[in-house]
Amino acid sequence: AKENWKGPGNPYSSLPRMVMLTYRIPDSIRQIAMQGEFNEFDLNIFFSAKGKGKDARFVYENEVQKWLDLIRGSYLPSNVDDMKLGQDKRPPMPFSDTRLLNVLNHTIWFLPNVASCQAMYNLMMQKQNGYYNQKYKIVVCAGTEAGIGLDALYPVLHAMENPLETYTITLTCGKLTTGVTVKPWTGIFMLRNLKSPETYFQAAFRVQSPWVVKDETGKDLIMKEECYVFDFALDRALRQIADYSCRLNVDESNP
Repeated sequence: AKENWKGPGNPYSSLPRMVMLTYRIPDSIRQIAMQGEFNEFDLNIFFSAKGKGKDARFVYENEVQKWLDLIRGSYLPSNVDDMKLGQDKRPPMPFSDTRLLNVLNHTIWFLPNVASCQAMYNLMMQKQNGYYNQKYKIVVCAGTEAGIGLDALYPVLHAMENPLETYTITLTCGKLTTGVTVKPWTGIFMLRNLKSPETYFQAAFRVQSPWVVKDETGKDLIMKEECYVFDFALDRALRQIADYSCRLNVDESNP
C-alpha cells in the first residue's frame, strides 16, 4: 500500500520498511549448541543460564562472549572460507557496519528466560565489554523486579530520556514484546527459539512502529525509515517465514 500510493499525503509514508538479516554463527562458536533431529543450532541452549540476579551466568559464557564480539565485528572466525571473503565482503554486523550502526541506537534483545536476561546484563557489564556498557544504557526488562504490564515500560523510556541523543539495549524474555509501542526501537535481536510464527512475528513487528517528530517549523520528520530483525538461527528463521507465508494465503496448496 505504501509503494502503490499515488500522489501526495501517503498515510503509510512513516511506516518503516522491515529488513530481516539472518546469520549463520561461525562453527567455532555454534558447535556447543547443536541439537535435535536436524542437528540444528539451538538458541535456547546457546543462551542458557543459571543463577539469579547478580549471580546469573551463562552456561557457555565464553561462547556468548565471542558472540558479543562477533556482532560488533571484532571476533574473526578461523574458518578458511570466512577469511577468503576479505574484510569488505564480510556480512554486515549490527554494531560494526556503519549502515546499521547509524540507525541502531535503541534495540530490544529477545532472550530465552529471566536468567539469560540477567546473565546477559552481567556479562555486558564486565570490563572487557566496555563498548556496550559505556555507550549503551542496558535495561533488564525481565523477572518480577521489572514490573508487570506497562510498569515494565517505564524503566525503558526513562533510560531513553531524549531518544535522539541516547543509546539503549533492552533485554527481555517476553515483556514488552506484545501490545506496547516503543517508537525509538529500530532493531530486535531474536535470541531464543519460538515455535509459533505468530509469536515470532508479533515480537518482530514491535520494531516496525512509525517514529515521527516535528521540526522547528512544525513539519513532520520521519526518524525511522527502516527497522531490523536480526536472527542468529538461520534455518529456524527461514522456516518461520515459510510457515507464516503459508498461513497468510490459505487458498494456495503449494507452499
